[in-house]
Amino acid sequence: RIPAAATHTASTNFDWAKVVLADGNWPVCGNNVTVLTQWMTNEEPPSDWWNRNNPLNNGDGSGGGAGLGSYDNLVTAAHYVAHNITVNPSWYGAIDSDLAACASPGTTAAAIWNSPWASSHYGYGSNWYSGTVNAYAAPASNWGPNPPAVPD
Repeated sequence: RIPAAATHTASTNFDWAKVVLADGNWPVCGNNVTVLTQWMTNEEPPSDWWNRNNPLNNGDGSGGGAGLGSYDNLVTAAHYVAHNITVNPSWYGAIDSDLAACASPGTTAAAIWNSPWASSHYGYGSNWYSGTVNAYAAPASNWGPNPPAVPD
């Protein structure tokens, strides 16, 4: 799996999703970006998706086992999301496989709902927002000293 060439500096929730995908060595495809931005919307309001520099409320490496910890910046947060999904196959193997296959957003979302990450938080889909997500730019300072370039 080879990520697309980088073409602009990270700024938005869509960019962050692409950074996660690149860090996890998953394809940067429309289905994957859609499901990640929807997942982010289910965790944080889109207009404040960068809250605590932890858009998916990930507990891995954030100091908050329940996902309420913070990261020093969004680049670190992206790394830990990819890390958590890829190093815990018994918990997140279906998410990893679906992202690798660019599965439909609904298929990957179902893997998320059925994983320990969700812990039924999304009501197995009944509480999941699956509509269009608008792009919002995070403050430049949240990206850290060297915002990454992301693929278009």
